[in-house]
Amino acid sequence: MRRLWKGVTAVGVAGVVVAVWAQPAAAHSVGGIEASNYETTVNELTPRVPGLTVDAVDLGNELELRNDTGADVIVPGYQGEPYLRVGPGGVFENRRSPAAYLNRTRNGKTRVPSDADPAAPPDWHKTGSGVTARWHDHRAHWMGTSDPPEVARDPGRRHVIDRWRVGLQRGSQTITVRGDLVWVPGPSPWGWLIGALVAALALVALSRTRLWASVLAVALGIVVVSEAAHVIGQWTATAASFGSKLSASIYSIGGVALAVIALVWILVRPPSNAIPAVLFAGLVVVAAGGLADLTVLTRSQLPTDLPDGIARLQVAIALGLGIGLAAAAALRLRPPAPAPLPVTDERDRNATPLRTAQRR
Repeated sequence: MRRLWKGVTAVGVAGVVVAVWAQPAAAHSVGGIEASNYETTVNELTPRVPGLTVDAVDLGNELELRNDTGADVIVPGYQGEPYLRVGPGGVFENRRSPAAYLNRTRNGKTRVPSDADPAAPPDWHKTGSGVTARWHDHRAHWMGTSDPPEVARDPGRRHVIDRWRVGLQRGSQTITVRGDLVWVPGPSPWGWLIGALVAALALVALSRTRLWASVLAVALGIVVVSEAAHVIGQWTATAASFGSKLSASIYSIGGVALAVIALVWILVRPPSNAIPAVLFAGLVVVAAGGLADLTVLTRSQLPTDLPDGIARLQVAIALGLGIGLAAAAALRLRPPAPAPLPVTDERDRNATPLRTAQRR
């Protein structure tokens, strides 16, 4: 019971430490994608044009238009002005369109310059050589800072918040893109959190046995595989640049690297020497892969290409095994035992240290 109580205390202390330390890393996202309960769908193009497709990407944060029709397609801004031109010559943006500035961020809070006049002739600036354009379209995703009234009244039900539309122009032909903005309630996180707590306590308990080194090695191996898959799933789910992906995932990648170092250290050196590395790796993993992605456990729309259940399991693993590794390592951080005094004969063996010192 004494060991169990120490284990519970260590898990609690480790949890508090990483919770405080991880606050700056909270709401972690890749390329601006964060888990949410708002789903953007593209339902139809009217009329359908062979070679022209429009999709919602990055959890509805952006619309993606691909034009293989051989003719230019114009995307309008919020006041009906020409905003984007996509065609055989590449992708062009109208610098006179206010949408060119409003769409640079998801929340649309970019300053619009005074010369951005929707009534002025277009000033086209080439932004890409392909036939695909992506942009934040504020007509297609939720822009509010709080949930709409119908969601606030009944957050546990699915709600169609808006039926949005965007009208494209291809020569003299008008093409209407229609879609829905839907509230999809997320699951309860308690099953995953309880599972993480059980995993942490089990890891601490097993780390107090003679097999502690093997237990820590197995836990580190699971963390390495889970966190690596976690990062890959997030990277493949977004069209963001490599730099954006790297900067958003740098802490998770660091956690994987530290876990690898601690695992190798346990396997090739005396396991007790690896305890500080295990402690540090556990703290980084639970902060970067667990607490920073905690909303994955409560949201329905997840920023990953992996199945939702796998993504939530990865967060639970990071929380449970991360805290467990940190707590188990903390329990083994203790000063070395003092070296025994040298004993020369039977009389010295029975003498007190003070008498031995006086005789010498």
